[in-house]
Amino acid sequence: MRVNVDLRLKDVPGQLIGALEPISMFNGNIKGVIHRHDEVSGGRIKVDLTFEISNQKGLDLILGEWKKREVDVVKIDHLFETFPLEYVVVGNITPDEMRRITDGIQAIGDVESIDIRYSISGSKERSAMVSGKVRNREAIRKANKFMAERAKKQGFVVIRGFGD
Repeated sequence: MRVNVDLRLKDVPGQLIGALEPISMFNGNIKGVIHRHDEVSGGRIKVDLTFEISNQKGLDLILGEWKKREVDVVKIDHLFETFPLEYVVVGNITPDEMRRITDGIQAIGDVESIDIRYSISGSKERSAMVSGKVRNREAIRKANKFMAERAKKQGFVVIRGFGD
């Protein structure tokens, strides 16, 4: 799961390292840190932090360690896990069909992102790489069903699954 937190750290040397260590201790992966050293309030510095952790238990261990270290957790924004969607689509794929595919995947819900790479050559045969992230496995199942139905109806080939 990806976690976004706002922390407040004491304005003394070593506090940032002390706040980051528990993430590593419990097998988390830091994605971004914004250390707002110029924003001091009440003797504390604001730190915006994004990291990934495999499960709720790991997050609870990190939160417990922060409490021991007197790291103030002001806000936890999003807690979500994403799953990859990847398709290669080959055939007579028009720009309108690409729009229908994009709109159809978005309509499934729980879609975090969609990226389309579309190859147009002189022939009718075109290819596209459709990739994205969804927030649950049910969305993957629905997207796979949607893509299979579109392929059957429109006569193009869909290849699923180049990622995790």
